[in-house]
This record gives sequence, C-alpha cells and structure tokens, in this order.
Amino acid sequence: MTIDTLTLVDLDAAIEIDLESFLPGELGTSAEDPRAVRERSLREELTRTWARLRAARDESGALLGYTLFWHVVDELHLLNVAVAVRSRRQGLGRALMLDLIAYARSHAIVRILLEVRVSNGAALALYDSLGFTRFNVRPRYYSDGEDAIELQLLV
Repeated sequence: MTIDTLTLVDLDAAIEIDLESFLPGELGTSAEDPRAVRERSLREELTRTWARLRAARDESGALLGYTLFWHVVDELHLLNVAVAVRSRRQGLGRALMLDLIAYARSHAIVRILLEVRVSNGAALALYDSLGFTRFNVRPRYYSDGEDAIELQLLV
C-alpha cells in the first residue's frame, strides 16, 4: 500500500467509497442524488487551496481509501476518513491517520480537529489509540439527530 495525493482521476472510486461508507443524509438531502452531491462536493474540495486529499492505494494504484482535511493556518480539520468496505480491518484507516499526523508535524500544525458520531465505536477507538482527546459534544450534529463528539490532537 502507498499513500499519495488524491486527484480528479480518482473521483469515481472516491465516490464509490463514500456511497458505501456514509449514510445518505451525510451525503446530501433526500431530494438530491447522493452520487451527484458527492461528486460536486469532491470536485469543489479538489479546487480549494486549503483542502488536502490523500489516497491509500494498492500495488496496482487502485484507490482503497482516502482522507480529506483542511489546512487552515496552524490547524488541520479532518473532514473525512473513508476506506472501501473490502479493504477495512487491514490497518488502512490507521495508515491514513498516521499520514495525516506526519503531514501535521511537517507543516508546524498545532492541533488536529475532527467530529465523529457517538455511535462510531471503531473510529473512536482508532482516534483514542492515536492520542486524540475528547473535548466537546455537539448535540444533534448529524442530519439524523445523532450527536457528534469533537476530538483534538495537539501536535
């Protein structure tokens, strides 16, 4: 596995990963096609100067997962970590997070911020194991009314 920059060529594969990773309400309103919403969103992120998209690939170059984060001054805000269902439980999420932390350290980042569903035990366990600390709960943060836990890692 290698980790490098996600590009426009990876767009279809990233959308497929998103469709299997996120709830429909997280990808747009029920009146919109989730695929179209996600494509529009990822295309927009690819044009933002502060957005970073990192891709985990297999030996053939196929996309297995990715991270999307914003680099704003001395902070990173993690928006997405998504791994293809067929590639889960193989350490890719951890590898992508370690890549994010390495990026942070090499760019004088002070802290990394993220939100995660209170019910996402696997993600919370990963973040806890990497040293993230919980500092707030955002009630009804997600479109289905579920709370989000805010976490940070001081780098």
